[in-house]
Amino acid sequence: MLKKCIIFTMVVTLASRVSSLYLETFHTGIWKVAEDVQHTLNLSLRISANDSMEENTEAFIENPRSLLIVTAVPDADWKLQFVNSSAVFTAREVLEGATKNITFSGYYWGFTHLAFYLTRNDLDPNFENRTLLRDDLEIVVDRASRIVDIAFISVGSVAVFFNNINMGAQLNIDMILKVLKKPIGPLCGFLSQFICMPTITWMMGKLLFTDPLYRLGLFTFGCSPGGTGSNFWTLMFDGDINLSITMTAISTIAAMAMMPLWMFTLGSSLLEENNNIKIPFSNLAISLVTLTIPVCLGILIRFKRPNWAETGKKVLKPFSLCILLFFMIVGTYNSYKAVIMMTGQMILAGFLVALSGYTLGALFAKLFCLGKPQVIAVSIETAMQNPGVAFILLKLSLESPYSDLSSVPIIATLFVTGPPLILFYFLYQLVKKFCGCCRGEEEAQQTISSPQTPAGEEEAFVPGEDVKEIGIKFKEMSMR
Repeated sequence: MLKKCIIFTMVVTLASRVSSLYLETFHTGIWKVAEDVQHTLNLSLRISANDSMEENTEAFIENPRSLLIVTAVPDADWKLQFVNSSAVFTAREVLEGATKNITFSGYYWGFTHLAFYLTRNDLDPNFENRTLLRDDLEIVVDRASRIVDIAFISVGSVAVFFNNINMGAQLNIDMILKVLKKPIGPLCGFLSQFICMPTITWMMGKLLFTDPLYRLGLFTFGCSPGGTGSNFWTLMFDGDINLSITMTAISTIAAMAMMPLWMFTLGSSLLEENNNIKIPFSNLAISLVTLTIPVCLGILIRFKRPNWAETGKKVLKPFSLCILLFFMIVGTYNSYKAVIMMTGQMILAGFLVALSGYTLGALFAKLFCLGKPQVIAVSIETAMQNPGVAFILLKLSLESPYSDLSSVPIIATLFVTGPPLILFYFLYQLVKKFCGCCRGEEEAQQTISSPQTPAGEEEAFVPGEDVKEIGIKFKEMSMR
């Protein structure tokens, strides 16, 4: 009985000595690191300085080769990649205050809570479960700027600039003036794009996301104006390109007033801790300039060098398709981490937002009795906002990586919009070629030339001279 009491006393004494251990880390609080770069965290396992320090030290002196292992455990294994997640100390090294290190790299953008556990302790014969040493370190993985980002933006911008010149060379200035004189199409786009879409994206965010960052990102995209992508897709599907470009310019101007209205009302409620939302007016102005200047150059080419415009018409659609594929393929590769971070809710939200845009635009256009090319233009213009404006707004308003995380729902929306449109375009071309039920390009262009003629209405028939003469002769014969 006495022997058992002595053994029990020794175990309790060892346990109390081990409980006096504490861990020093040479980074505390929040540590911001760049993605895909190896970082070293230095650790030191020490004995607490207290009244019983001499007694606690005896066990380490008597067993200098005994091992103690400290293991770093993230709140999610996939957030960090460890070269080594554990540091091994001997009892002698603990006494000497030796420093060991843990090496890791941040893979996904965002926040990782890191806890440190004592997972092995040879000084305690009854040690089984891990013992928490500290859990006050937060790793913030920030997105790194890469050369491929600059190359992607540069090549894409140059390609879009020259394609906009070519599109401008195919425009009919008379038709654009008709649109401006009777702006039924832009009115449809305004109602669906700046009244319905912000409301829908706000409700989608509330229903599908719990994270306020994701809600704000989706809502910001819903408040953005139309972009040049809508012009390309309108062209590909034989829509009214005159109306599409006019709507893009008008929506960009309108966004300078409508975006602040929505962001400072519903937008501020989505992220209460960050009320410093900054509207990218300069980016909106740049978007407007990068659209209007090349289009005006194209119109000038149409008047000065009509043969150049005819040559450009032959390559307009193939070159536009190449640009769309470039942005889809290279953009997906460049943002592959955001694609991997997509959740089912994000994909569902992106699909519903895109579907709502196409549907609302088409319904408003049909409600105002517009023709098929105009319905296509309004529908695509409503569904395809300018993602650059949304990205810049989030960058200006939120610190990294908050801005990158809030952009993931936007990328998800673009991801579920682009590939299906490519597939649908090829199916559309097959049906138009083999079925014969779709109008050809020439007929579509004829419809484009009268963008504001309501569907179902025919122009008044004015009899020609020959018809009048036949009527007179028929009347004379009846009188005889």
